[in-house]
Amino acid sequence: MSAPVRRPRLLAAGVLLALGLLAPVQAATGPGADAATSDACGAVLTKPDGTPWTCSFVDDFDGSGLDPTKWITQQTSLTGFRSGLTCFTTSDKNIKVFKGELSLTARMERGKFLCKSPTGDFTTTYTGGMIGTRTRFSQAYGRFEVRAKYPNVATAGVHGGFWLYPLTNTYGAWPASGEIDVAEWFSNDPTLVLPSLHYDGRDASLDSGWGCRVADPWNYHTYTLDWEPTGISVAIDGTTCFSRVADPDSPLVWPQPFDKPFSMILNMGVGPTSGSNAVSSATPLPATYVVDYAKAWR
Repeated sequence: MSAPVRRPRLLAAGVLLALGLLAPVQAATGPGADAATSDACGAVLTKPDGTPWTCSFVDDFDGSGLDPTKWITQQTSLTGFRSGLTCFTTSDKNIKVFKGELSLTARMERGKFLCKSPTGDFTTTYTGGMIGTRTRFSQAYGRFEVRAKYPNVATAGVHGGFWLYPLTNTYGAWPASGEIDVAEWFSNDPTLVLPSLHYDGRDASLDSGWGCRVADPWNYHTYTLDWEPTGISVAIDGTTCFSRVADPDSPLVWPQPFDKPFSMILNMGVGPTSGSNAVSSATPLPATYVVDYAKAWR
């Protein structure tokens, strides 16, 4: 199956779920907790230089709902952000936390409806779910990870995943200020869980991990970003499948634009009406992206 065609997102400053600040998560305490070997993220992990990673964000989705101290929700009616024909909502049909899992669901609603948007209302039949850590957590460099499973769908039309976006457009509007896709998924090529870097000067053959494939993405796998001033790499279940030192257009030099705080974003929606991942009546919906946890370390 051919690789998905990356279609430009409708991005605007202040529209995306970008970033904020969150105090570091404290180490675990209580009976059996060992500060030397565990913290809020679990077992303490070691960097290549032998020093420990420090847990800076964790959500195991163990509550009865989405934690508003850690996440905000995307609403097309407020922000104008859309992806393909997706109208993002806060409905529990699109965003739900239950029994230790976050579910983000792309749905076909009963008939067409007008999706309100400050950037222009549009008619669609599709809704989706998106959350992000803007104004809650942001970080430049470090380790970012989710354990997640994608819908068991092999027909074009569904799109989503795990990605990072800058808090501010320091170097200009998208893609000049960067974007890091850790595990982007398109249902027309379902075994490809694609990491990508977006910036001015992007080389599609080098800045995406076309070899990052999972035979059964509908089962749980761990997707990890290691982001350092010396380079960026992505691993699936602990095995690195993509590494890159980007080469931005002048006047930027590496590690620009990837030297500013970014937020985490999780989303599930549908594609556009054309292209290799076009949504249609043949797309099996609803389709749900399930996340067991999201974590970050510095």
